Amino acid sequence: MTGGPKVTSYIDHLETLSKKQLMVMLARQHHERTQPVAVIGMGCRLPGGLDDPRALWSALREGRVLPTETAGVPVDSLGRPRWNLAAPDLAPLAGRLGQGAYLTDVDLFDADWFGISEEEARHMDPQQRLLLEAAAQALADANLSRQRLRGRDVGVYAVAGPVEYPYAWLRGGVPGTGLSPHMSTGSSPSAFSGRIALSLGLNGPAVTVDTASSSMLTAVHLAVRALRAHECDVALVGTCNLLLSPFSTGILDRAGMLSPSGRSRPFTRRADGHVRGEGCGVVVLKRYADAVADGDRPYALVRGSAVHAQGDRPSISVAPARGQRAVIERALHDAGTAPEDVSYVEAQANGSRIGGQIEAEALADAYARRAPGAPPLYIGSCKANIGYLETASGAPGLMKTVLALAHAEIPPQPGEDEADPGIPWDRTALRLAAKPLAWPTEGRRRAAVSGFGFCGTLGHVVLESVPERPAPDDGAAGDEGPWPLLLSAHNAEALAGTAGRLARHLRESADWSPAAVCRTLAEGRDHRAVRYAAVVHDRSGLLAALERAASGAPCTGFDGEGSPESAAGPARHVRRYLAGEAPATAELWPETTAGPRLLHLPGPALVGRRHWPDHHNWL
Repeated sequence: MTGGPKVTSYIDHLETLSKKQLMVMLARQHHERTQPVAVIGMGCRLPGGLDDPRALWSALREGRVLPTETAGVPVDSLGRPRWNLAAPDLAPLAGRLGQGAYLTDVDLFDADWFGISEEEARHMDPQQRLLLEAAAQALADANLSRQRLRGRDVGVYAVAGPVEYPYAWLRGGVPGTGLSPHMSTGSSPSAFSGRIALSLGLNGPAVTVDTASSSMLTAVHLAVRALRAHECDVALVGTCNLLLSPFSTGILDRAGMLSPSGRSRPFTRRADGHVRGEGCGVVVLKRYADAVADGDRPYALVRGSAVHAQGDRPSISVAPARGQRAVIERALHDAGTAPEDVSYVEAQANGSRIGGQIEAEALADAYARRAPGAPPLYIGSCKANIGYLETASGAPGLMKTVLALAHAEIPPQPGEDEADPGIPWDRTALRLAAKPLAWPTEGRRRAAVSGFGFCGTLGHVVLESVPERPAPDDGAAGDEGPWPLLLSAHNAEALAGTAGRLARHLRESADWSPAAVCRTLAEGRDHRAVRYAAVVHDRSGLLAALERAASGAPCTGFDGEGSPESAAGPARHVRRYLAGEAPATAELWPETTAGPRLLHLPGPALVGRRHWPDHHNWL
């Protein structure tokens, strides 16, 4: 027998257990290895001004498509184009560079919110900065303040896109006085994860991942494994992609990968390549059992995942069908899910027609949809809506699928009316949704997401809807108040912006109560130096208080109607809060009493300042 004295001792221990004790032990181990992981928060910055999950879902449900073919060169906060297309070496690329799904104002960053110096911020890759801001929004969406995270290990799994920020000054030269020690950490891929952990005060594993377009799903796979193994209690998984060098676009164009028409049209007869895109997305994960115990509101559950590379393939950039089938089968096995139970797959499909055909065939095989009479499997790709975000493409695809499960609805696929005749739709059960479609099955809803890295790493994640639970008591019925509304920020401009975002969100929503909003802001947010507080009695009073805060009006501490005796308790909390004390949430919502569950609300407004040295401009 091999294994040493520890193994021998463990075997001796097992021999002392009864059959029932062994069965219980094995059952617990199986549960730990396979327990579901909840998606409890999301943050994003995507093309088209999509800067939160709600905006993303609205755009997808409406079937909105960005005009990528006429986008033009992106501009910074000063209105200046990112690249000087009049430069002799850039002029030949002008047509291609004018097509894309770009972000604007990537020179802006709220360094003060993260406690980062101006010099360090200037030399940080903008992808690091975007990831930081999206991570802060995702934590707020999950209501994970530093207080609520205290004593927990938080893993950070960040994806590094190509670091192109220094290319401009390498091209044009930087004066000796322009060198900074912050250029090293600012340009290191390892800093993507380390920066988030440091700036947000998170203790736990911090890992930077790069498997190209499968990076987000690979990072989710690693994070789920870490959560199940109790290496961390919460995990942030995020990815970002910015197209700062014009020459990378020229390289892909020379390779014949880009769409001549400037649009990604996956699964259609007009598919002719992809259009490049930018964006950033972060999700927050937690073991589902912990999410239930903590009163979280998960969007969906991760049930299984797999990562696979098919080494015996023709070339490095080929994703053969057998490799695609293998990664799907492994993910389904990990999830304990039958292929016929999955109703939707968010595909890798980026706009390559032959790639889409191969992937559709692989999906029909792996998901047992070869017969037209099989349960329908809807497939789609949000790259048709917002372009192909390359290294960051897994984030919007994952978020789209999570939101579809949460809303019990499959969003429409742009180009459905021009479905590729090279895909055997009539001989398989593969389908494209022509309009928003109620989920085609009853009970638990299941879906999956695919991602293929251009160097061969394939990722697949199987998702499931959250089990139905009794509707929470959010205080909507019989909520008479009063409640303390507590807001804070790191400066007055950010406070006004935060209040304005909350007011707009609540005016467009119906599913909230003053009690739930006030508890969320008290328990689920960090409390900073600049504060605003009011006693509110009802929805209209809460919205009015937010509008006053958004306008920069001075804080009275009440709701504009004086301080009635009934508000004495909340008024005391307001006064203490304005004096700099932490919210006394245990007094307001004792654990012994039922209270409203925390809501998904917009996070803090971040006030961007320009951090972009002149030698980083492409002249």
